[in-house]
Amino acid sequence: MHSLIVLAEVACVLAVPGIAASLAAFRPGEVAIVTRLAAAFGLGYAAAGSCAFLLAAVHAFRLSFFIPLWLVVSAVLWVVALRRASIHDQLTALIDDVNNNLFPLLLGAAVVGAVLIAHVRYLYLLGAPRYVYYLNGLEIANSHGVPSATLEYGQSWAPATDKIFLDAFTGVVGLISNNVAVGPGVLLWVSTFGAAIGLWATAWELGIRRVGGLLPLLLLGNSLILNIAVVTGDFTDYRSEDFGRAVAFCALALGIFAIRERRTLPAIIAGLVLGAASGTHLVPVVVVAIGLLSAGVAEFLRGHGTRNRLAPFQYGIILAAVGGVAGIIIRIFAGGSFGLGGASSPSTYNSIHTSFDPTAYLYYGGFIPRAKPGSGPWYLPPSQTLYGMMTGSHFHWPSWALWVIFAAAVAATVLLFLLARDELRDAGVVGLGIFLGVMVIALAFDFHYHVYIEATFGVRRLREATSFGLIIIALGVIEALIGLLARHRARLAVAVSAVVVIALAAWLLPNNSLRLDTRLSRQRTTLINWMRTQTPCDARFLVNQRTEGPVTSLTGRYALLEGMGPFLRVDKLPYVVSLLLGSRQFFQDPQANEAYLRQHGISYVVVSRVPFLLGYPGPTGVTNVAQMNSAPFLQRVLVTPAVIVYRVVGAHPAPVSPLLKGPVLHCIRTPVRY
Repeated sequence: MHSLIVLAEVACVLAVPGIAASLAAFRPGEVAIVTRLAAAFGLGYAAAGSCAFLLAAVHAFRLSFFIPLWLVVSAVLWVVALRRASIHDQLTALIDDVNNNLFPLLLGAAVVGAVLIAHVRYLYLLGAPRYVYYLNGLEIANSHGVPSATLEYGQSWAPATDKIFLDAFTGVVGLISNNVAVGPGVLLWVSTFGAAIGLWATAWELGIRRVGGLLPLLLLGNSLILNIAVVTGDFTDYRSEDFGRAVAFCALALGIFAIRERRTLPAIIAGLVLGAASGTHLVPVVVVAIGLLSAGVAEFLRGHGTRNRLAPFQYGIILAAVGGVAGIIIRIFAGGSFGLGGASSPSTYNSIHTSFDPTAYLYYGGFIPRAKPGSGPWYLPPSQTLYGMMTGSHFHWPSWALWVIFAAAVAATVLLFLLARDELRDAGVVGLGIFLGVMVIALAFDFHYHVYIEATFGVRRLREATSFGLIIIALGVIEALIGLLARHRARLAVAVSAVVVIALAAWLLPNNSLRLDTRLSRQRTTLINWMRTQTPCDARFLVNQRTEGPVTSLTGRYALLEGMGPFLRVDKLPYVVSLLLGSRQFFQDPQANEAYLRQHGISYVVVSRVPFLLGYPGPTGVTNVAQMNSAPFLQRVLVTPAVIVYRVVGAHPAPVSPLLKGPVLHCIRTPVRY
């Protein structure tokens, strides 16, 4: 019940200013109800997040300050909304929109509702590997602003603030509820809602109405069709990219509308939402920017006369300028460290003197040779990069089949543009543009960089966007065929639409509902509860997995190998790699490396028997459990099917760090509850 209460409170924080802003931004009947919902989510996040970010930047981050500021901003937005149009006029227009599009709205709402209902279960599951995204917000709440230092890998570091807008909003969630087990699940569900609405609105603005609800289903509830399983999996365990996708997808729908209708205010609105997305996570913004550019190209091709053809780019430039300025303002006042130094200056990796690629080791524990200068312009052969962009997860087809898919996508795009009506003509161009755009970016990174984590950026982070583009094209074709049928057999077209949508939902959602292992959540909960109730507040843990925040967030205790992966923070990378190599030696031969425990004041050693219980097992290697059990300085104090915990005999841990003593981030002694 506590999770639902917090969810309602967070929804209120977004909805009150968001609904007002969407009413102020668009006159009655100007946009479809689905697009207005996307505007409400995106603008609500921009408004509430701006309040939180301002307070974090001036170190006045308290709930007693946030609520009055949020109320003032919300009141101003409501005054503007009511002056622009009366509630009666807005409601009348909304009712007319619903009546005119009743069937596609009901069908889409049913699919989105089913996706959201399927995700309610994640409110009551304990995730772990990526808790750092929630921890960053807790640190802001704990310090009443952007902290001067955070505890990572046993050291005090300047915080990475490339996601500061989301971090500040997360801090508000931390102030609303001090239950750290609940917050990530709430943010996951909210981001799922925002992504579903943004995707549905995107489909709607591209003319995909009857089967538009399938776009959120195929991205958020699909582990079977194409190479989209990673995105679907992302929305089962909270991470910042989830929220970034939600806001960016809303900006995509708003931007497509602004570019197509050639309207200045909608372009500004879309830019503001996109700016908020850039302070949340940059990767989804890249994909959406490609989609918006493609929408401009589609309108250019549809236009008549030079001036008419160039007009869409004028509004695209306005959108990009507003988003860019908003992003720069966020960056200027963020403080801390941007955390992306390696990407902007790849030559700095030359200062790390290892024979193996340190980023590959940190990422998955591999010891691959470093690329030698002059060895070739490409990190991977271009054909391998392109193949990797279209395969992965459960989607492994032969090369010839991928060429057939690409040829079919091109043919479908051309036919949609030539034969479809109105907005639907743009769908293929936008889908193909996203597909080709992320391919080009992947090749650019492969060519420009020679360090694993950067050179493989496209394959690792943009691969699913190729399927996103293909899905848009496929839905555009289905919509066009049903529309063609509707001209002759309207009732049959309705039945076909319902059958297609319901059949896909019935097939995909049950398969996706088992994606996250509830048993793993129970195993985590058992361990976290034991750590909370059976260990002192000055306990110092060494875990045989590189962790990103769960021990600090969920227990308020110290974990040596815990922190954000410093792949792009090159100044921190040598220390972290050395620290992890030392832990790897300990876990492989504990009796010969007791000094490692004494050096770092470790009082408990946690050996996970399952991958990803708390973090990533690759860098620490395989644990020699037999030696651990026979080591005279280790005493087993907890044994479960998932984990063994050893107490270090004679340990003398250091005093608790001041960074773990605060109103929000502190030692927790009570069991997990939801």
